[in-house]
Amino acid sequence: MRWSGILGLLLCYLYLIPAQAEEDVSATDEKMLSVSRMTQWAHLLHYREHPFSFRYMSQADSPEFFLAADGKTSLLAELKADLQAFLQTGMAADESAQCHFPARYQWLKKQFPELPFVDQSCPAFAEWRDELEAHAVTLIFPASHINSPSSMYGHTLIRLDRESEQRSKLLSYAVNFAANADPTDNELVFSYKGLTGGYPGVVSVMPYYVKTNEYQHMEYRDVWEYRLDLTAEEVAQFVRHIWETQDSYFDYFFFDENCSYRIIALLDASSERIDLADDFKYKAVPVDTIRALENNHLVRQVDYRPSAATELEYKSTQSSPAVLAASRQLVDSADDIENIIAALDEQDQIRALELGYAYARYLSVKKKQANPVLRKRTLAILSARSKRPDSAGFDPVPLPQWRDDEGHLTMRAGVHGGMVSEADEQRGFAELRLRMAYHDILDPLKGFVPGSQIQMGQFDVRFREDGDIRLQNALIVDVLSLSHNTFFQSPVAWGVSFGAERFAFYDAELYAYLKVAFGKAWLGDAGRFYALGEIQALADNQFESGYQLSAGPRLGWLWQSEQLQAQLQANWQGLTTGDDTERTQLQGTLGYGLGANTQLRLSAQRQLFSVDGEAQGVNQLSAGFKWYF
Repeated sequence: MRWSGILGLLLCYLYLIPAQAEEDVSATDEKMLSVSRMTQWAHLLHYREHPFSFRYMSQADSPEFFLAADGKTSLLAELKADLQAFLQTGMAADESAQCHFPARYQWLKKQFPELPFVDQSCPAFAEWRDELEAHAVTLIFPASHINSPSSMYGHTLIRLDRESEQRSKLLSYAVNFAANADPTDNELVFSYKGLTGGYPGVVSVMPYYVKTNEYQHMEYRDVWEYRLDLTAEEVAQFVRHIWETQDSYFDYFFFDENCSYRIIALLDASSERIDLADDFKYKAVPVDTIRALENNHLVRQVDYRPSAATELEYKSTQSSPAVLAASRQLVDSADDIENIIAALDEQDQIRALELGYAYARYLSVKKKQANPVLRKRTLAILSARSKRPDSAGFDPVPLPQWRDDEGHLTMRAGVHGGMVSEADEQRGFAELRLRMAYHDILDPLKGFVPGSQIQMGQFDVRFREDGDIRLQNALIVDVLSLSHNTFFQSPVAWGVSFGAERFAFYDAELYAYLKVAFGKAWLGDAGRFYALGEIQALADNQFESGYQLSAGPRLGWLWQSEQLQAQLQANWQGLTTGDDTERTQLQGTLGYGLGANTQLRLSAQRQLFSVDGEAQGVNQLSAGFKWYF
């Protein structure tokens, strides 16, 4: 009898089933090889081609995820080891491989119906599965949160919904994938490790209300819910696969192997008809993964859940100045509650109390610590509200005009042409621009947070009329938050950018930069105005000491609408060290949307350089076409 190198499986056959003819063994050998090459088997083991090394191996990094010593790199070896383990009988409760890997076991039973599998006792898994009561799968998308590096692009997780619609969804369970970060790491360290795979990513299962408190209340983020169109067997297989992955870890990368990518990979492993993760080799932005589910007809229903902050702000738009003032006083002062609202009519009293309670909740979350005085005041406001049974009459928060996944696509390419004017000389140029992600404040607004900007990985290559080709700009990261003041909230406007660029001079040299800015923004009928104090650190041998540190104001106006975006900005860097050059930049930019994923962009810029009172200026005009894909 020929063993053909498949010792593991043949040992199973030797001890567990009668001997077979040589041709039967050969057929089994061929079938095992065929099954090991099936896409679904690779999905169950999270096998993917590495985007840079091109090695085909599992993304799971826990040795316990495999039964074969080389299971991480050999699908066939893992198949042999799993079959051998799944055929064992007489195992103690919860000790068998069937109990540890129920999704693999169920799938392999279907592929090898001729094998004498005997289901082993798995009470721990059965109890856990029954506690979940998973009837349907809903993808949860807490929208982007500009003030948290880990949440700038939003986040996705799964809620396992029960069959009864009457039971609170908050009592359902959530499946989450996230970096297991060191709580002592600051935001800078977190960002670095998240970009470089410095954290293990873990799949966890927890009550949904825990994640709701974290995303909707603690971070005050709106939530979109996407009910997925999965069959009962696909839901059951998803639950089995979560069981076998929740004790494993996968290296976490912010750009690609992140929360959204892993959720898609878990769905791939749960259904023969889902094969989406391979479309996200280099980056996985949450809204892109949602679009992939929609484009493959896997979304049955979409619901919107406004955050507590959104409800607070919308209620404030329905309240009179007297009600608003009273609601703040209810929380900010220790005056008698009834005296504060005595001058209001009954309806406005109720509104002031409800707004006061919502504002108190906002403050408690913002401070992220227990405040016994605030807690006592909150209870007193609730007590006063309970004595007035009538409704406040607030309208519910309306459905947003656009969902986050309905905006422009997240990669962008551009073709630009322009002219540089300096010392009475004009010279032309053309540029090719590519940005990996994600959105700037002059991109089409639909589906994005007004006044917010997150760009990563942008490279501009300039072709000059003298035939020279230069890298004009290499942007690594650029984040800007122009969150405006409201009656209840006074957020700090801020920005940070890092990369390399050139001044507008035609023969300017490339220099590295880091720019950090803080200030305030205000929103009115005429648009968004902002005033920031900016510090710039520039490095290159073109500066007197090889570097320049400078500081100064950055003032601007921004207009954003569905089709038209416009910005005027002035930046003066007058306080300097390392190089005496004072720099002033004036810029005006206009964006006009041609379609959902195309835009025209016009820009005019003037840069002034002053050393010892001697000024020198350069102008740059450009026009371009941008395509989002």
